[in-house]
Amino acid sequence: MTDRYTESPVRQEPGVRVLGIEAPAPRFALVVVWTVIAAFLTMQVVDILNEGITAVTVACSATVLPAILGLQLVHTLPRFRRLRARYGRWTLLGQALLTVVPVLLLGGPWGGMGGFTGASMLILLPRRVALPAFGALIVAIGVGTAHTEQGTVVNVLYMMMSTLVTGIIVYSLTLLSDLTLAVHEAQEDITRVAVIKERLRFARDLHDLLGFTLSAITLKSELAHTMVNRSPERARTELESIVELSRQALRDVREVARSYRSMSLLTELSSARSVLSAAGIDAHLRVDCGRLSGSADTVLATVLREGVTNVIRHSKASRCTIDAVAQEGVISLRLANDGVPPRLRELGRCRPEQLARDNGGLSNLALRLSEVGGTFSAEVREDGWFHLEASAAADAHETPAPDADASDDESLVG
Repeated sequence: MTDRYTESPVRQEPGVRVLGIEAPAPRFALVVVWTVIAAFLTMQVVDILNEGITAVTVACSATVLPAILGLQLVHTLPRFRRLRARYGRWTLLGQALLTVVPVLLLGGPWGGMGGFTGASMLILLPRRVALPAFGALIVAIGVGTAHTEQGTVVNVLYMMMSTLVTGIIVYSLTLLSDLTLAVHEAQEDITRVAVIKERLRFARDLHDLLGFTLSAITLKSELAHTMVNRSPERARTELESIVELSRQALRDVREVARSYRSMSLLTELSSARSVLSAAGIDAHLRVDCGRLSGSADTVLATVLREGVTNVIRHSKASRCTIDAVAQEGVISLRLANDGVPPRLRELGRCRPEQLARDNGGLSNLALRLSEVGGTFSAEVREDGWFHLEASAAADAHETPAPDADASDDESLVG
């Protein structure tokens, strides 16, 4: 809604459409409101007719009642919120005149219409104005009734109480209808947010999972191309590795489409050594964490994959060290490499907002670690090396036997 509407002091109600379709519950709420309004109007008509049918009674009933009903529609239905925003004061003034003036002509029974005007005041006006205006209306109905033939003390009090009760009931039901509409709009917002979050998850997983694989495929393809004539067997080996990486990328895409993919830190450590070696980078890996399971394994494996991808794609590294260490139930992963581009050497320690601005992959990693209660940091130190550190509590930490542990370390240390 534009500013010309929001500047008006008249309160604006929510719409009735949820995801482009009118919701059954808001429709039912409006039906309840208008059933009650119709019942009160019918009661007022009966009271007026009980006083006797005259030309003035017929004229007012035929002209003023439809006008009051139409104005009440404008003041209540959400579809007229723009009209209310522009002309709400004038339509409210018209309803007030159509309520008070006939009291002087028809007497006390017409005063019952004041309840609808009071409800409109509470609906449209700011509270600091609505309450005094409603009180003034009740007094005006009482004074008008007192100057008629039915102006006994009992009738005056009855019409004032009728105006008060009718106004509160109609206003309360209208407010309940508005709240129902607001709840449905909130449900629509929740649905939209859920869709957006799923899209972000999908994009994040594609970036984190496929970035490494595609970089490795590119690197090994270039290596195979250079080895075709000089070392056909080496080229064949690299091509076989490319085929396996391509199949892995296809599996990753399918897993991402279904749900969050489980990954193994030890498997990624082995892949990292292979890819770094193929890139001609002197890689040194130290593993002292055993085999993990659960969210810590997947998140740290994702961190390692993204970190190695950045080493290959965004640096001219000649050396890289990777440490995966378990200590007091916390798994720490550290990756460091030289060859940092000059434009990044002045960053120092990256804050979260820097990660989001300078490197979407690192910001994804920080988000993943925060979701499991872990920590993440990335910085370029004075020696020109880039350092990435991540830690997370081990969901389930299995300590392997000494021989197995030594075997794993020996196979992973380059």
